[in-house]
Amino acid sequence: MSAPAPTPANQLYLGPSGGAPAPQGLFSYLWNEQIMNQAHREGNLNIARAVGLFVVGIIFVRSEVSSALVPVF
Repeated sequence: MSAPAPTPANQLYLGPSGGAPAPQGLFSYLWNEQIMNQAHREGNLNIARAVGLFVVGIIFVRSEVSSALVPVF
């Protein structure tokens, strides 16, 4: 008597038929997992807002407009 043919219920999953995925570079990892990941979106927006406000403040202080804040007697 021969063994029964395997059915989908008792087959083992061995993973994708392709080879191992190519290793991800550091920049790709940071971009995909830390910057574009939805789980980190709110924190990234807060950081971007704070950095933007800091840059605007530095530009304002270095500009001629900021001299209007200094009283001249």
